[in-house]
Amino acid sequence: MSVGRRKGMGDRWKKFEDMARNAIEKEVGSTLPGGEIGITGKTKRFDLLNVDERIVGDIKHYSMTAGGNIPSAKFSILNEYAWLMQRLEQHQKQKWRKIFVIGDDPVVVKKYISTYDAWLDDIEIYFCDAKGRLKKYR
Repeated sequence: MSVGRRKGMGDRWKKFEDMARNAIEKEVGSTLPGGEIGITGKTKRFDLLNVDERIVGDIKHYSMTAGGNIPSAKFSILNEYAWLMQRLEQHQKQKWRKIFVIGDDPVVVKKYISTYDAWLDDIEIYFCDAKGRLKKYR
């Protein structure tokens, strides 16, 4: 892959991230600039973070595999973020509003929830389409 193509993919990701952030900020009525936060001695960066209002989350742009299979590595990343958000609450001994915004393919959102719902506690999951419209799935 050429450097120019990689740059183009990064530009598309940044555009999607900005659009998804704007949409979720309107939905929750708070600014969510993202940033790093300490969790039991380590810091972790989240795409969505407002420490004062205790809102944390991440934005992902995922699709099913080319063969139509579950993107298991991407699901593992979502599970890691879910676990870290839950650890944040435990570490701070305070409730946080925990959010995933996932774009590209709503099938990914539905399959992720159907597979891991029991582990997701009170994490809110939204799908963001290519026009910045949100649909809450969980």
